[in-house]
Amino acid sequence: MAARDRRPVDLGNRDHRALLSLLATQSQREALRARHRVLAAMHNQATQQGRYLGGRPPYGYQLVDAGPHPNPADARWGRRLQRLAPDPRTAPHVAWMFRQRLAGHSVASIARHLNERGVPCPSSVDPDRNRHRTRGAWTLRTVAVILANPRYTGRQIWNRRASGTDSPAATPALSAKAAHPALITEQDFVAAQQIRAARPAHDGRTRRFALAGLIRCRVCDRRLDSHWNHGRPAYRCRHGYTSTQCTGQPRPRTLYIREDHLVEEISIRLGDEGHDGHATGA
Repeated sequence: MAARDRRPVDLGNRDHRALLSLLATQSQREALRARHRVLAAMHNQATQQGRYLGGRPPYGYQLVDAGPHPNPADARWGRRLQRLAPDPRTAPHVAWMFRQRLAGHSVASIARHLNERGVPCPSSVDPDRNRHRTRGAWTLRTVAVILANPRYTGRQIWNRRASGTDSPAATPALSAKAAHPALITEQDFVAAQQIRAARPAHDGRTRRFALAGLIRCRVCDRRLDSHWNHGRPAYRCRHGYTSTQCTGQPRPRTLYIREDHLVEEISIRLGDEGHDGHATGA
């Protein structure tokens, strides 16, 4: 480097300020490129190799040794891989939760039964890794997160909560094949995501709506509410009557439609006459 290039930076000099701005832009650009390369590599390691990339193991699993690191340099430094293995203390509780969900029980009832049975929650089982959480009881959120975690099917996942663009930083990665022992089958996991627990009525009977959440209003594009009317399932749309829309604006009259009429129309269009409503809904 020439001697003139080692002179101190003069912030009062316009050329010096322009040079610093250029160097700062190049440095930021290189940092972004390095971040993209690291995230892309981690995405490929999770999807193609099913590698465990750190973090707290999910409830029901524990970390075990998986051999030396595949990178020779890291292996010389003594670094080793880890993988997930079923925890004999908590894995049976995870399987029980999924069985209850598949039987049609609500998330609230599952959490209540866990608390009644005295089953330790995740923060109680692993307090060292959950210092930011209170060691209290099971909550609806805790049970819901467990029931929605695809790791229990044996597949590794990374960047699960990512959303947005198509960059590696915003794309969840799911391994192409099983990376650790599964606690439930993939079929049961998918079925559990589609369960809608039926709420018992005041008379103790359970009211089932075959098309709940599947019908939209053609006027306002809102989902129709499930509505029990005259002893039979029906659906209605009040066109935003309970929304924040100003009540002074004109709205169409409330729409009511019976489930059996909908099922009959769907069956005719599908050429599926003779089936019941739940089969048609499925």
